[in-house]
Amino acid sequence: MIHYIFKLAAIIVFSALLCQPLLAKEDTAQISLKKTAVSKQNTHLYKVKKGDVISAIIRRLPGITENDIPDNYRIIKQLNPNVADLNRLYTGQVLVLPGKTSYPAPGKPGEPAPDSSPAVATAAGTQMYKIKKGDNLTTIIHRELKTSDDTQKTINVIKSLNPRIADVNKIYAGQILKLPGKIAFVRTAEGAKIIEQEATSPAEAQPQSAKVIPKKAMTQETKLAVIKHIVTQMNGALSASGNYYLPISKTGQVTIDCAKFPVIEFEDKTVVFLDWDNRFQDNLRKMIREKWSNISIVKANKKDDVVTILKDIIAATKAYSISKKETPVTAGGTPALEIVVDWIISGKTTSRQGRLLNQGLRFVSANSLLLPKAVKNYSLQNGLIITEIDEENGIAGRPEELYSLPPTAVFPAKPAQDFAYALVTYLGFAAEKEADVRVFDMAKDGFNLSIKAEVLLNNAGKKYIIYSRNLPQQFLNAFKTKGYGLIYIVDSDSPKIIMEKILSALAIPSAYGYFTFSGPDKNQAPYSFGFTGMKIKTDKDHYVIDFALDDGLRSIIGELWSANIARY
Repeated sequence: MIHYIFKLAAIIVFSALLCQPLLAKEDTAQISLKKTAVSKQNTHLYKVKKGDVISAIIRRLPGITENDIPDNYRIIKQLNPNVADLNRLYTGQVLVLPGKTSYPAPGKPGEPAPDSSPAVATAAGTQMYKIKKGDNLTTIIHRELKTSDDTQKTINVIKSLNPRIADVNKIYAGQILKLPGKIAFVRTAEGAKIIEQEATSPAEAQPQSAKVIPKKAMTQETKLAVIKHIVTQMNGALSASGNYYLPISKTGQVTIDCAKFPVIEFEDKTVVFLDWDNRFQDNLRKMIREKWSNISIVKANKKDDVVTILKDIIAATKAYSISKKETPVTAGGTPALEIVVDWIISGKTTSRQGRLLNQGLRFVSANSLLLPKAVKNYSLQNGLIITEIDEENGIAGRPEELYSLPPTAVFPAKPAQDFAYALVTYLGFAAEKEADVRVFDMAKDGFNLSIKAEVLLNNAGKKYIIYSRNLPQQFLNAFKTKGYGLIYIVDSDSPKIIMEKILSALAIPSAYGYFTFSGPDKNQAPYSFGFTGMKIKTDKDHYVIDFALDDGLRSIIGELWSANIARY
C-alpha cells in the first residue's frame, strides 16, 4: 500500500474568488450597529475644528449632561452613516448633530422664499428596494419616490443612507438599496443638511421640560482628598496633619501646622504649602520665598475648583505640566487604547521608577458612566494613570470586575499541518491527523490504494482533506468523484493565508482587517481600542490575532461583544 503524507496548502483560486463577496458581505453585516430611531429633534451641521473629539462636541450641545453622552453618540453615529469612526475625526469634517435649528422668518404673504439659501432635506422613515435589471438611480427616484424635483439632492440622501455602497451610480440587479420614505426640500439659512425622522404623534412632538437639579459644590475636605489622590499617583505625598519644620538657623526653626496649611512634596524635592483663605503671614511668606527656592505657597479658597488649585500646585514643580485635553489620550501599542479625558498631567522627566508618569483626569457627574476597571488597568500598565472625579463627591471608580476567563486558545504558527488542525478543532469540527483515506478499492477498481491525509475533517456530512503535496490528477479526480473536498496548503503559507483558504473552502464567513471596539457603542464610557486580525463568524464571533491580548480587554470583548479571542 502506498502512503502519501499531505501537508497544508493553497485552495483553488476559483473557490476563493467565488466565496469572497459572500464572506465580505457577511462580515460587514456582522460588525455594523443595528439602526435605532433617530432623534426626533431637528438637526444642524457642525464643522469639526482642530483638536475636536466627539465627546467634547457632544458636551457642547445645549442641555447635554454626562449621562446623555452615550445616547447622543449613537444618535450622531446614526445621523452620520458615512463616518466610519466617530472617534477618528479630522479638521474640516462636517457632522450632522441633533439639536434645534433656527429657520429664517417668513416673508410677507405671497412673497417667495429667496433661492440663495441651501436646501434642507427631511425624510420620514426608510424603505428597502431590490434593484431590477435595467434600473438606474434616476428612474428609481422618479418611480419609487414619486418625485422629479431636486434629483441630485435626493441622490445625496440615498448616498448617506447606503454608506457601504462605493458608488450609488454603479448598481446591479439584485442589490438592496435603502431609500428614504418621503422627502421634502425646504430652504434655510442654516446650510444644507439631511434630517431623517420617524413619524411622531402630537404627544411625542411636544417638548418636555427638563428639571434642572443644581450641582452641589465639592467641599474643601473633598477637594483636598482629590488632590491627595492625584499627587500620590504622581509619586508625591500630601500631609494634612502633624507639623512641618523649616530650619532657619542652627538653633531655630519654623513650625507649620499641616492641618491648617497642608504640605505637598514632589519627587523632584519641590514643596508646596496649600494656603486656604490666605492665612499665611506676609513676613513668613517673604522669608520662605527668599530662603527656600524649592518651596512655594499656593493660595486657595472655597470657590476654587480642583483644577484651578491643581494648576497652581503643578506650576510650582518642574517635573510636571497640566493642560486641557481636546483629543483622546493613547495608552499602549498593540492594541492602542484611546480614552477621552478632560485634563492631562504630563511628566517632564523620568521618575525614580524609570518611566514617565502621565495622568488623565476625567470629570463625571454622580450618575455618569465610569470606565471599566479593565480599561484603567491596561492604561496604567502602559504608563497612563486615569483618575475619574465626581464633580460633587470626589474620586470615583467602578469596583474591580471579576471574570472567569478561559485560557486563550493558542495555535502553533508552524508547521502548517498543526496550525490547520488547531484551527478546525477550535471551530468545533471533528478532525483527524494522519488519517488513512482510500483512493481505490479492490472490489471496484481491482486494486487497493490508500493515502495518509495530514488533516481529515467532516463538515455537514462532507469530508475535507487538507494536504500539501502535489498529487497526480487522477488521484484528485478520484477524491472529487467520491465527494471529498480538497484544501491545498504549504508550510510557506502565512497563518493568514491558511485561514483564508480553509475558511473559504468550508464556507465559513470571515474577514481580515482592523476591528475597533468602542465603549459608547455598548452604552459605556468613552474609550476605544482595536487590532488587526481575522474575524470568523460561527455561532458567535471569533477574532484570531498574532499577539497576546491583555486579559482585561479580552474580558471586555467577551462580555460586551460576546466574542472569543484566539492567537497564534
